[in-house]
Amino acid sequence: MKTIRKARLTPRAALLRTTMAGLAASALAAAFSPAAHALEPVSNATRQDVAQAAAVAPPDVRTVMQSIYQVDGQGKDSYEVANGSVATYWYGHAFELNGTRYFTGFTWDTRERYGKPGEDDAGPDIQVNLAEATYTLTGSTPDKPWQFRGMTNTIGNFGAYEKPEFVDPKRKPVEYRTPAGKLVLAVPTDGFDNGTSFTGYALFVFNPGPRDELKDKVWTYVGSVNTGSDNSAACADGDVMPCVSSQGELSFAAHGGGDMPRISVKVSGTTITGPGKTRQLGAADTVTYHYDAAGKKYASQ
Repeated sequence: MKTIRKARLTPRAALLRTTMAGLAASALAAAFSPAAHALEPVSNATRQDVAQAAAVAPPDVRTVMQSIYQVDGQGKDSYEVANGSVATYWYGHAFELNGTRYFTGFTWDTRERYGKPGEDDAGPDIQVNLAEATYTLTGSTPDKPWQFRGMTNTIGNFGAYEKPEFVDPKRKPVEYRTPAGKLVLAVPTDGFDNGTSFTGYALFVFNPGPRDELKDKVWTYVGSVNTGSDNSAACADGDVMPCVSSQGELSFAAHGGGDMPRISVKVSGTTITGPGKTRQLGAADTVTYHYDAAGKKYASQ
């Protein structure tokens, strides 16, 4: 029987192994410590580790939907969950807050159906229910990196005609971290009605705690804002009405001593001012929104 000898490390090799182990540990710590990462120069090894952490696939649609509705849709992004109510995956967002990486999947669902055919028709005032499931990148095994943190089966209602505000994939979400440790998230949306297309943002607040469990949710929908419109599908090259188009840029800013930020929408483009008349939009047309704590919604001033 042969005896397999373990190779002895030379002092130089031992030093090299210790150095490489230290670099790997430092890189991993930097990937999950934004403050330290911002203060020190970033090495190529650190960049690779950060990229690998960001590349971890988030929970899929099937996982999110089953976490919320306890019904396995076999990977479908829309299916019936109870008494004619249909649930649909809406949006997924990964983010970092206070040193923890999160992923939240948002869904919407329609009313349960109890009426006769025609009695459940949806009007403009019929909205959809929003729900969410949240996970943290704190799993103990490589095959399960995301750990389920919790879900809320209703975080608000939005939309019309029992349809949601649709996510605009051409624009990126906007984030704001409050002094008290909350995340305000603006998800880009778009829509179309009577020949006019619209753009805007749906606004959400993530409050990981501490909070009043009887009054506050982890996630809350806090309203929507419009940022632009285009009537080119209805104006018939100006024969029916003036053709106008506007765009808006959303931004957050700290608001006095309050925790929730002020939201501003700086607009540009054109708008109708009267029969056959238009004008350019400018700085004076900027719309400002403040958070109404009583109504838990953003409102314009």
